Amino acid sequence: MSTTTMPAPSAAPGGTGLTFLGVLRSEWIKFRSLRSTQLLLLFTFVAVVGVGTIAAFLRGTIIDQLMKFGAERPGAGGGHTMTMDQAVAAAGAQGINIYGTPIAGLQLGILVLGALAVLLIASEFGTGMIRSTMTAVPTRLPAFFAKAIVLVVVSYVLTLVAAFVTFLISIPILHGYGIEMSLGMDGVVYSIFMGGVYVAGVALTGLSLGTLIRSSAGGIIVLVALFFLLEIGTSLLGLVPGDFWKYVGQYVPSVAGGRMLEIGDKAAFISPLSGGLIFLGWIVLVTVPAIITLKTRDV
Repeated sequence: MSTTTMPAPSAAPGGTGLTFLGVLRSEWIKFRSLRSTQLLLLFTFVAVVGVGTIAAFLRGTIIDQLMKFGAERPGAGGGHTMTMDQAVAAAGAQGINIYGTPIAGLQLGILVLGALAVLLIASEFGTGMIRSTMTAVPTRLPAFFAKAIVLVVVSYVLTLVAAFVTFLISIPILHGYGIEMSLGMDGVVYSIFMGGVYVAGVALTGLSLGTLIRSSAGGIIVLVALFFLLEIGTSLLGLVPGDFWKYVGQYVPSVAGGRMLEIGDKAAFISPLSGGLIFLGWIVLVTVPAIITLKTRDV
């Protein structure tokens, strides 16, 4: 009977016995090998496309109604009919942009993928598996960065594909209402690619929250508060006397990130570039303490 000798892993230059590519490969295997993760990603894809498809019908209906009945004029008893361009512009003024149809389902995507990101590391703290991970990677940070890369890439690619599929489905739906949407329309390609950036940023934030809080439930609660409840809370500040409070809500991560996905400037509103920088600032605000905590606290 013959025996097979397995080759020992190649040592890293620092002598730790495991290269960063090895850590990255290990995290990728852990991520894709779980059936629950596969099903969750499939559900996210279907849900994002489904919500986007419904949004295409709704936006087409709104444009059609504006063209037929128009919008009510201040001081007038009724509305006035509109041309297609006028109806599209009127809907856009209310935040219903045709070019944003492919990413209309992103809110559901950030909720699911953000929660998955929290679970990816918080569950290891909960089960004690994090000790095995950090024993294999004693410097700790490569494990965090490997998880972050896997999450960011998967989130970005999944969102990009889902948005493009939604775009393809939306074309005949909107065409039925007389609305032409193509890749040549201003904002379509931009929103599709930036939508992936937005979801990837939320996933990185979720991973950082899981690292900081070390609790799946706690991390998900804080994530929901940051990207959903905080927007609702700050909107109530508009009731407080003073112009300052009217604009506070623009600086919460969900609003700033959403503004990043739009094109063009709006009166009394932050620009898309400012929204992107603010969104990046929120990610850094959570990620840097997570890195420091992982490096310094016991596991």
